[in-house]
Amino acid sequence: MPIFARKPEDALAAQQKKLEAELARLQSQLGRLASEPPPPIPPRPADQRPNPAPFAPPLAPPPAPAEPGTVHGHFNELGVRKWDLAAAWQKLTNHLQGPTGNNPRLTKMLAAGSIHGLRPLRHEKRVARNRFIALFVTLFLILVGVAHVYLRNSR
Repeated sequence: MPIFARKPEDALAAQQKKLEAELARLQSQLGRLASEPPPPIPPRPADQRPNPAPFAPPLAPPPAPAEPGTVHGHFNELGVRKWDLAAAWQKLTNHLQGPTGNNPRLTKMLAAGSIHGLRPLRHEKRVARNRFIALFVTLFLILVGVAHVYLRNSR
């Protein structure tokens, strides 16, 4: 076992160093391009005018209102959208699920704890759940204490 052996480098740290080097290269290139004067713009002849803005086509007339007795799809006779229980439930469940990850491979690795140095998501969820339970119990005990003091002094 060598005494002065280098530790294996973390994959995320190596990727971070590579991206920082790329960022430094791009920033130096931006600084060099900013210091150079822009190329001259050729003058335009005086008799040539810029192209006028294209004429916008006339707007189409609005569609004729539906007859009062007819109902189309999700709208009532007055044109107001009907309330749809299934659509409302789907919208609520989509809102509660949150956005989907844009990198499913990384999501699987985080959930399984495959990345060295990072805790798995199940551990993070457990910690967050325990914090919530502790906060809830603390606030409940404070509420019970306040109610006890109020009821004891009101008699």
